[in-house]
Amino acid sequence: MQVSKLSRAEVLGMVAGLVLVVAVLFLPWYSLANIDGAPRHGDEFICGSGEYSCTGFSTFPILRWLLLAAAAAPFILAWIVVRGNKLSWPPGELTMVVGFTAFVLIAYNGILDLPGSGPAEVGVSKDWGYWVALLAAAGIAAAGIGRSMEEQPGGAGARKAPGSV
Repeated sequence: MQVSKLSRAEVLGMVAGLVLVVAVLFLPWYSLANIDGAPRHGDEFICGSGEYSCTGFSTFPILRWLLLAAAAAPFILAWIVVRGNKLSWPPGELTMVVGFTAFVLIAYNGILDLPGSGPAEVGVSKDWGYWVALLAAAGIAAAGIGRSMEEQPGGAGARKAPGSV
C-alpha cells in the first residue's frame, strides 16, 4: 500500500465525500417561513410540528442512505488506487457516475420536487446546507472525471471507443 499513489483527484473526492456526509447529517437543507403568522401543525411540514428547518437526513428516508453511500465512493476509489488493484475500467469512472447520480438526485429534490405535498410546500425554501450538498456531489463527480482522465500505466488513457474491436 502506497499512499503516495493518491493524486489530487482522489484527495478532492475524499474531501467532497466528507463534506457531503456533514451536509446530509448536520446542515439545514430546507427551512419554512412562517406564512401569515399561522403556525404549522401535525404533519403539514415534513420536518415535523414546530420545526422550521430540517436536514437532508431527517427529510428523506431513502435518499439519505443513497447519499451516504455516494459519499463513500471516493474513499473506495482511493482504496483501490492505494492497493494498486487492476480494474477492467479506468479508475474513477464509477466514482464519476456516482457523483453525477447524487447531483441529479439532490437537484431533483430541491428544484423540481420540494418536500411536502400540496399546501405543505407553501413557504418551503432551500437552506444553505442544500447548496453545500449539491456542490459536494459535483465535487465527487469532478474527482471521478479527474481520476479517469489521468494517464494510466499500460496505455489505459488511449482506449478504443466502446463497441470497436
